[in-house]
Amino acid sequence: MVKTVTLPLRIEPSLDQTVQEQIYFCIRRSIVEGLLPTDSRLPSTRTLAADLGVSRTTVLLAFEQLKAEGYLVPRPGSGIYIAKELPDRRPALRVVASASTMKHPLLSARGRSLARTRPVDRRSPLPPRPFRVGTPAVDLFPVRLWSQIARQCVRSLSPARLDYSRLAGLRRLREAIAEQMRSRGTSCDPDQVLVVAGAQRGIDLVFHLLLDAGDAVWIEDPGYPGAHSALLSAGAQAVCVPVDPEGMIIDRSTPDSSRVRLAYVTPSHQFPLGMPMSLARRHMLLAWASESLAWILEDDYDCIFHYDTRPLPCLHALDPDGRVIYAGSFSKTLFPALRLGFLIVPSDVVDGFVTARVASDVHPPLLEQLILSEFITRGHYQRHVRRMQQEYAERLHALRTSIDRTGAALRLRPVHSGLHAVADLEGVDAELVCTQAAARKVEVVPLSAYRYGSGSSQNGLLLGFGACKPAAIRASMWQLAAAIDAARRA
Repeated sequence: MVKTVTLPLRIEPSLDQTVQEQIYFCIRRSIVEGLLPTDSRLPSTRTLAADLGVSRTTVLLAFEQLKAEGYLVPRPGSGIYIAKELPDRRPALRVVASASTMKHPLLSARGRSLARTRPVDRRSPLPPRPFRVGTPAVDLFPVRLWSQIARQCVRSLSPARLDYSRLAGLRRLREAIAEQMRSRGTSCDPDQVLVVAGAQRGIDLVFHLLLDAGDAVWIEDPGYPGAHSALLSAGAQAVCVPVDPEGMIIDRSTPDSSRVRLAYVTPSHQFPLGMPMSLARRHMLLAWASESLAWILEDDYDCIFHYDTRPLPCLHALDPDGRVIYAGSFSKTLFPALRLGFLIVPSDVVDGFVTARVASDVHPPLLEQLILSEFITRGHYQRHVRRMQQEYAERLHALRTSIDRTGAALRLRPVHSGLHAVADLEGVDAELVCTQAAARKVEVVPLSAYRYGSGSSQNGLLLGFGACKPAAIRASMWQLAAAIDAARRA
């Protein structure tokens, strides 16, 4: 008489998997790992459903999937059996040498340099915390609405959509981005727009396509670490240029200025100091680029949200010669995990940019592009931005008032735009404050983390105010004040 095997099954309601998926994966794993012998009979679907306290249909569907994959075979009049010949078996285990005894080729010199790249901030792996730099109000993102649009986009996918897509990105999204650029005071043709996997990928693409090894590039100091790492990846030479309250200092009289191939700038919200580049300085930079036949990469990473001031026109809008390549991102206006950004490239080089993507990422994932294009064209993007403008103003107000209320030894610089502020420290080292703050579960970054040139760094902190609600900002400022006092006593 054939004996029926006992299945090692237990339903866990707390798991993210459905009951059907739990039954399927548990039986499949038991078969592959040899816990259930081949050619043995399984309990009937009715019996198993009763034992587990679930619908018989649920068990039937799990069994049908296992039969379709070749793990189970039905025998009329006898029941369901584990197949004699399985589609896959777990390979026999073999002993692998430990990492300490194995010898691998070393990283290249460039690879070793890239492996030492400075992070943009010093965030912990925990969820968003007060004063985290670079994270918007993900707690207020309309996830349910985004999910509804995502489901509609998935249902609308045709076989053609599952093939490779356009190298430049989804046409409808590029048209929506071109329309959005009008709010930045500039215009472009959708054919000039390249959708990229985040602004960082766009920066890397620009450097690789416009620079040769050893080319000199002006870059703000202090400045964005991601741009420095992208320059290193491209083999270019970073020429650190100081900034003042008007932005990058343009000195065309220096002998080296004529050999500079490109200037990388963050004119709307200088990273990390936060001030906008003055209109006069913008015109000086454009004149230098025109005379030197050089490029300008305008990283407009944090340009949407403004407080008490009207934004200046972007460099792209002021450019008479097509010397500016514009890099934009949705990480600050929507959410960083989306990993979608865009470039606006002059018409005479756009074909080269598009074709070169074959050698790198081809194109970003299509589904995210579909969802984002629908989110924009249906008006949800503008509504979300308007809502966030008001919310960030409230969070900035909470930051300002909490410094006054706690008496923290911080002098906040004016904040005209963006999602972070700069606060100067007196009589205490910023690095020590960061260490003490981290012990109190508060994330702050010293300005020295963004200094690349010679000379002393400004003694201050970057305080992000976008990631958390006003109440959390006010409560954490007490912790930061305590961290400053502890650092002063250390």
